[in-house]
Amino acid sequence: MYAPSDVVNLSDGSVVELRKFYAERPLLLVFLRHFGCIFCREQVAELRSFPDLNVVFVTMGTVQDAADFRERTESPHPFISDPNKTLYAAFTLPKVTFGQLFTTQTFRRGFQAGIAGHRQGRPVGDPWQLAGSFLIGTDGKVLREHRSKDVADNLSNSTVRSWLSEPAKLA
Repeated sequence: MYAPSDVVNLSDGSVVELRKFYAERPLLLVFLRHFGCIFCREQVAELRSFPDLNVVFVTMGTVQDAADFRERTESPHPFISDPNKTLYAAFTLPKVTFGQLFTTQTFRRGFQAGIAGHRQGRPVGDPWQLAGSFLIGTDGKVLREHRSKDVADNLSNSTVRSWLSEPAKLA
């Protein structure tokens, strides 16, 4: 699978080709659910600790929604505004089922995220959309993928660092 070369809108108002982000070094493209999602907020906050990593978030919010969320979360990483879910479709990310939304695991993880200071908010975007993360090589080839199994299923920081530090082994 190869990443599309779509033109995307960034939260700063600029318009660029997606390939700009992986042309020189591998990219971790992280698809968020909705801005109110406690687990999305948690993942953005955790990755904030790694400003040097080539991470770009994809959101379903408008450019202004994405800009506001990025500012609120103090993320050093770029945000793509994809309210029509074009990239979500290109990467074939599915909708959540009831069984992926309300499980013992998601309640346990929600409690942990809450203890860590993250809060559930008002959904901005499709609350039924599942998330995912894709490691894209400099040639646009998807080297690794993580499709969330439920709403609480994010990549761990150690996996993110591992993927981005050794992508040449995957090519």
